[in-house]
Amino acid sequence: MHLKYACALSLLVAAPSWAQSVPALFDVTGVRADDQLNIRTAPGVANPVIGGLAPDATGVEVTAVSDSGGWGRINSGEGAGWVSLRFLAQVGAQNWREGESPLRCFGTEPFWSMPIFLPSHRIEFHAPGDGGFELVGDAGALPTTAFPPTLAVPFSGMKEGMVVIRENAACSDGMSDRLYGLEAQVYWRGDTVGLSGCCTLGD
Repeated sequence: MHLKYACALSLLVAAPSWAQSVPALFDVTGVRADDQLNIRTAPGVANPVIGGLAPDATGVEVTAVSDSGGWGRINSGEGAGWVSLRFLAQVGAQNWREGESPLRCFGTEPFWSMPIFLPSHRIEFHAPGDGGFELVGDAGALPTTAFPPTLAVPFSGMKEGMVVIRENAACSDGMSDRLYGLEAQVYWRGDTVGLSGCCTLGD
């Protein structure tokens, strides 16, 4: 086998299996107690450091993985940066498409927020002027698609409808340089205009 193709194959084999299931949550590991995990402007140690994660940081959301599989993109402050995946350990083996992870979806124009407390049935909806209200979402075997990866969560209560969540490694909140790994569309039964925004893991 030609050396070039052998190297490419070895990179593919070495790539971690979870690289296909981001966004996911990770804990920092293997960093000295007096050091930090550097956040860089782009994948690679030659790129400038723009911040750092504490050696005991937990619940770090990786929203994208570099082409090499060795770097993960995270949000920090008002922007996004890259950290070495050598120093991150995935929290559990849950995939957001399995409907087992809490999600918080949100958007602007108008501002809205929808925490989805999977795998329970509870959903909240908040928007300026409405005071917020609770919804009852389906849980368990939720509708999904594989190509592209999506998850649909039907809900009922004060309003009926569905929120559809899909991969989008460049989802922007429109107000910062942060980049999220999931986008959402909220459809209300009987309304011709829905909502669009991004989602992050956790509640």
